[in-house]
Amino acid sequence: MLSLFDFFNLLVNGVIPVSFICFFGFFLGKKNLFKVTEANIILKFVGLVAVPAMSADIILKLDFSNINFSLYTKYLITELLLYLIGFFTAKLFFKSNTTEAILIGAAASFANHVLYVYPIAILEFPFSQINSIITIMAMDVMLLSLTIFLLDFTSTDDFTLFKLFKKQIVNPPLLGLFVGLILILAPFELPVGIERTFEFVSLSAAPCALFALGIILSKKVQRGQLNIAIFITLLRLIIHPLLAVIVILILGGHLIENSRTTLMVAAAPVGLMAFTFAPKYGVSTEAIALSILWTFIASLFLIPLVGIIQI
Repeated sequence: MLSLFDFFNLLVNGVIPVSFICFFGFFLGKKNLFKVTEANIILKFVGLVAVPAMSADIILKLDFSNINFSLYTKYLITELLLYLIGFFTAKLFFKSNTTEAILIGAAASFANHVLYVYPIAILEFPFSQINSIITIMAMDVMLLSLTIFLLDFTSTDDFTLFKLFKKQIVNPPLLGLFVGLILILAPFELPVGIERTFEFVSLSAAPCALFALGIILSKKVQRGQLNIAIFITLLRLIIHPLLAVIVILILGGHLIENSRTTLMVAAAPVGLMAFTFAPKYGVSTEAIALSILWTFIASLFLIPLVGIIQI
């Protein structure tokens, strides 16, 4: 059963405030007040400073006693299935090389939970329901590390375990995660000032990243990889939400009230990870950029719909 009032309430009070900064960046980009090079500088700050701080902050806030491992495991199954569908379809149907296929799988499976769903959930849901998003964010850092490993393995001729370890140990999100774990395990009570520092810096991640994304999307996007963009969009907006409903609610037996924010992650737009990694590994960003644009626009209505649906 759907409530039109609840739909518009979540749309107006949750989704639009978070999305506004992206559209504002798009508007200023169209007016040529910001360039893509400047947006990339903002994204560099987000990747090297704000996201690691957010990784530490979410670990410090994570309620380990309230983690629903059954729910997260089922979400992880849907995420891995999507990853594999994206990878093998890209290899067999689109004839992509292995590196590009990995990024297509990553674009389809990695949702923009850190910079989109999480800020919306903070505005509209109690913390008990946000804990599942935080758990997914923390665990996806591990999946991100696996993706970096696969990208390095397939794109580097002189690949060695030492180089892999060196690259992973300075992986900013993973580094932030480790810092958070160390602070939790420290044999003393953490000063409030340290917690507030991580929280203050982490609050800049979503608005800065979404503003920069708006600038980048305001520039002309070439449509040379249109079919791949359509494929990623279908996986992200249709296949993943359906898989999540089947695996989590129907087969898993979880109640919608306890799974709502998890399903919102499954319906979220394409994350920025694949887009930022593509140039580093010599892969075109056209299809990923288009899929980010399309899924972001569609999520304006899909996220509120998932957020209020009753089964």
